[in-house]
Amino acid sequence: MKHREIMSSNKRYSSCIKQMEDMVSVMKTEKPIERIRTLEQKINEVDKIITLENSVNQLKEELWLTKEVLSSSEVCSFLGISESYLYRLTSSKQIPHYKPNGKMIFFNRKELCEWAMRNPSKVEDNPSTINKIAL
Repeated sequence: MKHREIMSSNKRYSSCIKQMEDMVSVMKTEKPIERIRTLEQKINEVDKIITLENSVNQLKEELWLTKEVLSSSEVCSFLGISESYLYRLTSSKQIPHYKPNGKMIFFNRKELCEWAMRNPSKVEDNPSTINKIAL
């Protein structure tokens, strides 16, 4: 019995040594430093892709700059107001808007610019006021 146990443990031992030798061989042939550099390059490429995706998304969000007819969400971005405030303005007819089918609301970008600039603030040329503000 002891002989079988010794043979079995020797086989296990030689099997482990063979596995370790194989691992060392693979590590030597794979050149781990080069693999690490390759992985770093791929990570940098992924970072560039994420940056590009962010830029594309930002361009999509600002596409309303070139459009003449805007939706309500685009108007909110354009004017910097909340949707609830925009709906309050449309329901009280304080902002120019269009309802071609009675449901969807659309806005003309030029009319919105005129509406936003309709009440200019008066500027005083009094030098004493400017000095007070500067202090």
